[in-house]
Amino acid sequence: VLAFIGIFRLPTWWLQLDALLIAPIIIGALFVIGHDACHGSLTYSGRLNRILGRFALLPAWHPVSSWVHSHNTLHHGWTNFKGREPAFVPFTKAEYDRLPLWRRLLERVYRRPVGTGLCYAIEFYFWRLLFPRPEHSPPRSISFHLDRLLVVAFFAIQIFAGVVLVQGSPDPILPAWLHVTLGVAVPWILWIGFMGFITFLQHTHPQMPWYDKEEEWSFYHVQLTSTAHVVFPWPIERILHNIMDHPAHHLDPAIPLYELPRSQRKLEQASPEHSVVIYWTPWDCLRACAACKLYDFDRHCWTDFAGNRT
Repeated sequence: VLAFIGIFRLPTWWLQLDALLIAPIIIGALFVIGHDACHGSLTYSGRLNRILGRFALLPAWHPVSSWVHSHNTLHHGWTNFKGREPAFVPFTKAEYDRLPLWRRLLERVYRRPVGTGLCYAIEFYFWRLLFPRPEHSPPRSISFHLDRLLVVAFFAIQIFAGVVLVQGSPDPILPAWLHVTLGVAVPWILWIGFMGFITFLQHTHPQMPWYDKEEEWSFYHVQLTSTAHVVFPWPIERILHNIMDHPAHHLDPAIPLYELPRSQRKLEQASPEHSVVIYWTPWDCLRACAACKLYDFDRHCWTDFAGNRT
């Protein structure tokens, strides 16, 4: 709330810009707390988890019911299984070749570091959370519609608050309508770009396989071999509330995020040969995006857009 107010009321434009850049970090930190609450692991109270989850996901404009269905049920239940996993699912060469030109070009953008946020926003957020097809809709339709209305109401409150706050802006350098538009939209855009980037890194890497046959897919094995512990420089991991200790979270989502570092250390000590630990660098990120374009499910390898094994 203070960051949002600061976007409009701090005494100079550069302080307002600081607030604008701090807001997406706070949205992300709140989102991770809401993610934990939606797993039922933030507190011991199911009711309190549901309340906190809804409040914490509102700044990210995420309806809880469809998030729980897509994330808890499908993503955690069918990690890296094509046809059920909802996020960053790779095409095969044959599927890619059948796409229209515009969609092939879009896929090339998605598979670049700057395109991961766009992929999350369009393919997951809009088509899975906000406007899912009937086969992707959460089972509790009333809760889903109410949660979407709650997101719309929160968005309307932000717009109204921005219109009120901008009237007293001490250093106006933008038209009021533009100031409100940027103040509401830019933090969310920056956040969802980072969210897509993080989600991509957690399950997409040359070391991590995908599956399309149930006889080859094993729940506990996949949580280790297709889920990465990405080690970021300090203080990014603390800001993200340990969500990058991801294999331990996938093996048991009931472990709260504030216990994940200890759980992840135990997991890597117990099963070092199966643990995927990636020390993040810009070079490794570029290498992963360059290698992970399409997937060959028969040979279990990543390929480029021409079908060549990478």
